[in-house]
Order: sequence, then C-alpha cells, then structure tokens
Amino acid sequence: MMRTTGNQSKLAFGRILKSKFVALGLLAFLAVGGVYSSQLMASDAEKATAPPARPAMPVETTEVKISASNHELLAVGSLHSNESVVIMPEIAGLVAKIAFKEGAAIQKGQLLIKLDGSVLQAQFDRAEASRALSEKNYQRAEALFNDNAISELERDESFSRWQLDEATSRLAKAQLDKVTITAPFAGTLGLRNVSVGDYVQPGRALVNLEDLSQLKIDFSVPEKFSSLVQVGQDVAITTDGHGEKRFVGQVYAINPLVDAKSRSLMVRGKIENSDGLLRPGQFAQVKLVTSSKAAAVFIPEQALIPQPVTPMVFTVVDGKAAIVPVQTGQRRKGWVEIVSGLVAGDVVITGGHQKIGPGSPVHAMPSDPSLFSAFESNDPSVTNNNG
Repeated sequence: MMRTTGNQSKLAFGRILKSKFVALGLLAFLAVGGVYSSQLMASDAEKATAPPARPAMPVETTEVKISASNHELLAVGSLHSNESVVIMPEIAGLVAKIAFKEGAAIQKGQLLIKLDGSVLQAQFDRAEASRALSEKNYQRAEALFNDNAISELERDESFSRWQLDEATSRLAKAQLDKVTITAPFAGTLGLRNVSVGDYVQPGRALVNLEDLSQLKIDFSVPEKFSSLVQVGQDVAITTDGHGEKRFVGQVYAINPLVDAKSRSLMVRGKIENSDGLLRPGQFAQVKLVTSSKAAAVFIPEQALIPQPVTPMVFTVVDGKAAIVPVQTGQRRKGWVEIVSGLVAGDVVITGGHQKIGPGSPVHAMPSDPSLFSAFESNDPSVTNNNG
C-alpha cells in the first residue's frame, strides 16, 4: 500500500514538472512571436510612411572633350617693314634720270636715280691725269736716285706728290660715284618726291624703299605677363583688312626695359609676307602663344554653375547627379578649359540644372549637336586678354 502511494507521488511530480516546461515554452513562444509581430508592424509602418521613389529627371548631357590647347596672350600691335629706308642724295645736283616706276619691286644694286655728273666727271678726269703724271715723275725720280743723280729728299718729295694726287683722284671718283643712286636692298618702292630736272640738296627725300618679304610686328605685354614671353614663341596676327585670316610668325626680340609709364614690355616678332598681303603701318590683333597642352579637358560654358568662390559642375554617376568643384582655365568660344576636377570620360550636365540636386536620379539626354560642331570648328587656342 505504501509502495503504491510512492509511485503515485512520483507520477504527480512528473506531471507538475511537465506542466511547468510547457508553460515556459508557451511563454517563450509568445515572447518571440510578440517581438516578430512588433517588427512586422514596425516594417509595415515604415513602408506606409516612406516617400515614394523620385522619378528620374531628364537632363541634357555631354561627355567632356579632350583637345590640344594653346594658351595665348592678346595684344594690339603695329606692322613695320623688315627693312625700310628713304632714298636721299649724298651730294647736290641736277636730277638727270629716274630709272624706276613707283610701287615697283626692285633688286639690290638696281639703278634708281642719276644726277648730272658732268662737272664731277671733269674734276675726276683732271685729278686722274695729275695722278698719272705724278706717278711717272716718281718713277723717274726713283731711277735718278738709284743712279745717285738726285738726293733722297727729292725722291721723297716726288713720292709725296704722287700720293697726294692719288688721294685727290680717289676723292673725285667717290664724288662722281654719288651721282648714281642705287637700291641698298631688294624691296618695293614707294611714291617718288622728285622729277627729272629738279635740283636736289643732300638729304632730300626722293623715294622710300620697303622690304616686305617679312614684316615686323611690334606689340606690348603688361609687366605682370613679362615672365611668360620668350624668344621663339609662336605669334599669330589678324588684321581688319583680311577678316579671320591668320598670319603666323615668331618672337625674335624682346626689349630688356619695361616702359616706366605704361608698365609694359615691348616685344617684336617677324611675320612671313611672301604673298604681299600685309602692309607696313597696319594695326593688328596679336595672339602670342605662351604654352601648349596636348590633351586639355573642355566642357560647354553652360555646364558651369557659378559660385562665389569655386565654380561647380553636375556630373552623372550611376544614373544620379553628383556635384563636382572644378578649376577653370582659359576659354575657347563657348567652351571652358577645366584644369582640375574632371577627367576624360566624365559626363557633365549641360541643361536642366534647376530641376536637380546632388543625388537626384537623372535621365541623360544628348546635348544640342551644334555644340560639338562649334567645338570642332574652333582652333585649339584659348586666350588671356592682357588688357
């Protein structure tokens, strides 16, 4: 009887223990379920309150362009002949002959004007005759001296007279040669200021002669840019008379002195003019190439977003707009050189900036094709106005 009661007690204790485990499991299940349920409810709440995805905004874009660029200084200069001279007589005389046509091209040494030389010719003939006689007298005196017939003093006096007459003859010949006026170099003649029969004095302007095969271009560069200028740099000019036609040359001389009034440096270049289109005295717009870059980055001007300190550019990265600070260089008609901030392959937004911000989804559309044709038609020069 007592054994049965003990077994019953063990069974009752097991049922109580099992009931506790079941209760604990139920509580754990309810706790986990409650947490999971709370997470589901929170997730549903977040979904219910999250803003809808923004639509991609259409924007105009273009890839940056890579091109050679020349950095240039702008100036205004004046053209001068390679060589220029005003033909003048060295002696007074009557104009006997004019041997050129106004405006004609001539060669070095070509006869231009001849003065009447009859008087000078007579003076030369007399001097030459006296010289010849003195020379023969000296030869006789030398022979007599060798025969001890005359003294050394008499021989020396005869030699001196010969030398004096020799000099007089050379002077007369030099004067006679001055009646013939020839071209000192090849070039083009201007308009004459003399006629046959005029009596001219030394120094009178007869006609100007210009060497136009090359022209000198003189222009000034502000003192702050003087360190950028070097002999041998390329220079190109345009003139009002020839539209957009460019004439090219090189810097060959730089004045070592800075002008005290204008604070500028005078520079001189040479421009080829074999076709004779340029004229001395013309004003010219000058572009001086100070540096060259084989692969510079360019973007359209409308891609820039002006800022007080550093300009910005919107680029497209993974379908979203990204704002990028850039450093600009010099400009080329409608395009801007980017010194830093962009590299080859970057895509910039050229239109639609007002509708987007950093991180905005965008739908890239090509820019106006005329942008590219304008870029291709540009020369590789970017300019710095030194005014």
